[in-house]
Amino acid sequence: LGGEYTDSGLAAYVNRVGQAVARHAEVQDVSYTFTVLDDDAINAFALPGGYVHVTRGLLTLASNEAELAGVLGHEIGHVTARHAAQRYSSATAANLGIGILSILGTVAGLPSQLTQAAGSGLQTGAAVYLQKYSRDQEMEADRLGIRYMTQAGYDPEAMVTFFRKLDAWTKLEASMTGDGDDADRFDIMASHPRTGDRVRQATQVAASARRPGEQLDQGAYLKAIDGVLFGDSPAQGFRRGREFIHPQLGIAFTVPPGFVLKNTAQQVVAAGPNGAGIVFDTERRQGIARQVPDMATYLTRAWASNVQLAGVEKMT
Repeated sequence: LGGEYTDSGLAAYVNRVGQAVARHAEVQDVSYTFTVLDDDAINAFALPGGYVHVTRGLLTLASNEAELAGVLGHEIGHVTARHAAQRYSSATAANLGIGILSILGTVAGLPSQLTQAAGSGLQTGAAVYLQKYSRDQEMEADRLGIRYMTQAGYDPEAMVTFFRKLDAWTKLEASMTGDGDDADRFDIMASHPRTGDRVRQATQVAASARRPGEQLDQGAYLKAIDGVLFGDSPAQGFRRGREFIHPQLGIAFTVPPGFVLKNTAQQVVAAGPNGAGIVFDTERRQGIARQVPDMATYLTRAWASNVQLAGVEKMT
C-alpha cells in the first residue's frame, strides 16, 4: 500500500462523511480515524481501534457521497462487531508474518507459490487484519453499514449500486487476462469475498430500510474527488498497456501478450493465462549483502524460501 494520499481537502471530506455515519453505530466509545491511501486498487479495510482506510482507487469507482457512506458504514460495521479483533485473537504467532503483498498478489490472480515468494521480504503484523473475513462477518457488516448510512440520511440503494460497479470492475479485470468466466479469482476487494451474494442481500435490506428524503449528494462528491490522481502514482512508476516505465529509476520492461500488470509500492506483478505470473521486485542492496553473497543465492534461499525455483538465471 502506498501510504497516505496527500490531499487535505479530500481527507477532510472523507472524514466528515465517515464521522456522520459513525455517529449511528451502536458502540460509541470508539474514536474513528478515516484515512485515504495512495493506492489505485479498489479496496477498503478497518483495523481495531476505529482506524478505517479507503484507497483513492475506490473513491474513483464510487459516483456519489451515499456510495462512499455505504463503504465506510460497512467498515464501521466490522469495527462495531469486532470482526478484526476476533480474527486477530485467533491468529497464531506465525500469522503475524503474513505479507500485505501476498494479498495483493491474490488480487492479481497470481499462483499461491508466487505470492508466498513475493511477500517473503515484506512482512508486517498489521497484515493479519487484512485477511478475508468469513461470509457471515461480511454479510453482517453489510447489514450494519446499510443501517448506519440510512440513519445518517443516505439512500441505502447506494450500497447496491456500488456493489454492482464493483462486480463489473471485477469482471473487467478478469476479461483483460482472458479469464472472463473466472471473475471470482480476480476479486479486487482483497479483504472482501464474492460480490454477487452481497448484491442480493443488500438489495433486500435496502428495500426495507428506505426512508423519504434520503440523499445521494452526487454534486458534492464529484467536487471532492475532482483532481484526484487516477491510476499509478508517478513516484512508483506507471503502466502503459504491457509496458512498465519508471523514469526516476531509469528502468522499463514489457510483459508478454496476455499478461496484465499490477503496480504496487514495492513490486510490479503481472497475471497471465493459465495461472502464470511475473514478479518484478525490489530489495535494498544492504539487505541482500547481509543474508547471502550473490543475487542468485538470495533468490533461492531468501526471497523464494517457501517455493522451489528452477532454472534461475543471472543477467546484467
